[in-house]
Amino acid sequence: MRSDRTVRSRRKKKTRRRSSGVLGRFFKVFIILIFLLGVVAWVGDMIYTNFLGSGDENSSENDVDGDGVPDEKLELNVAVLGVDKDATRTDVMFVVHFDSQLKKISMLSVPRDTKVTQIAPKVKKIYDEDDRYYQVPTKMNAIHAYGGDKGVECTILQLEDFLGVDIDRYVKFNMEAVVEVVDAFGGVDFYVPMDMYWDMRDTGDILIDLKEGMQHIDGEKALQLLRFRHDYALQDIGRIQTQQDFIHALFEKVSSTENIVKNLPSIIKTVFKYIETDIGLGDIAKYLKYVDTAVESDISMETIPGVGEPVYYIPDEEGKKKVVDTVFYNKTSENEDTKKASYKGKTLRIELSNGGNTKGLAGIKKNMLERYGYNITGISTFNGEKQGSTRVVVKETGVGEELLSYFENAELIVDDSLVGNEYDVKIILGLDEK
Repeated sequence: MRSDRTVRSRRKKKTRRRSSGVLGRFFKVFIILIFLLGVVAWVGDMIYTNFLGSGDENSSENDVDGDGVPDEKLELNVAVLGVDKDATRTDVMFVVHFDSQLKKISMLSVPRDTKVTQIAPKVKKIYDEDDRYYQVPTKMNAIHAYGGDKGVECTILQLEDFLGVDIDRYVKFNMEAVVEVVDAFGGVDFYVPMDMYWDMRDTGDILIDLKEGMQHIDGEKALQLLRFRHDYALQDIGRIQTQQDFIHALFEKVSSTENIVKNLPSIIKTVFKYIETDIGLGDIAKYLKYVDTAVESDISMETIPGVGEPVYYIPDEEGKKKVVDTVFYNKTSENEDTKKASYKGKTLRIELSNGGNTKGLAGIKKNMLERYGYNITGISTFNGEKQGSTRVVVKETGVGEELLSYFENAELIVDDSLVGNEYDVKIILGLDEK
């Protein structure tokens, strides 16, 4: 963990941590991942070009080779916090890790209901000094609420203690920003994995009413999609999976500079209205050197493994250590490191058929496979004999083997009649699939 001197230094900066700022183009990638990507990027670049920089994209004090690529390695951990309507609890929490040398951007989601059995010592000290009420056990999303005006600082300190890593910067946004940002980019085409209904209007909140299937998601529907947390077989994990899949879909929509420029007025309005960060103009000048590296980077999304219970999400400590090693220290297993669709895999026409008992499972798996580059052209409910394990059915040998690693105990079957003429592969999800 940090030295006491570093912690003291950060506390001195807590006023700046609460102030809104403008991000550089480098954080374009991060903000896309949280529905606000291109948002600040263009603004930061204009500020840098007009007031801080020379306007020469290939000039850098760290670029000794003159090729526009910084020779200095940058590793950065940024906490991204999405708060509820009242800005009390953190409904979305993840830490983004950027490694300029490896050209990797990794996102680690922390479920909002993660059980906290011990308040981190530095957080407890803040609570006690400010005479703040708190209780244990509690949920990770309550740490921010207990902290009051120091909610962000407490959340970051608790995340550092929980993950065992240092967090350098933070971006906090209100979930209401989703509506304006998604609408600014004209909405997103997305497969809703299940029927979603939750009426919260009696408390002054929203009505969630979405039907399963591929549809155009505007801002209001996006907020419903991201807020819904009932009926998922894996509770908080199912919700996070949907959030990550939607992030990926939005990434594809807004990653072009043309979209950013076209929607610039709405973007700027949203940034200053809904975002709080400790990233200042000095940071922008530093991070802009890494724009090209960041845009070219591979992006991966992980979630703290664990088990969902009626009240809490119980993290798997051994699994947590492995995923932290993967995200922050690049200790990746060969299987996970190569989990992308091959060129041949991308050309396959795949039908996903739900042969299990979990509602909406085929939609969830569709979004997951599309995130890895596969072409899911059909989705259905399997009416034949159900089996425990998932079956990857193909027309000929030598096809579909790479798909087995995405499912629990999956088996490969060659059966032309079961696949049909419209598809190359039919994946029949099993009863043990989650």
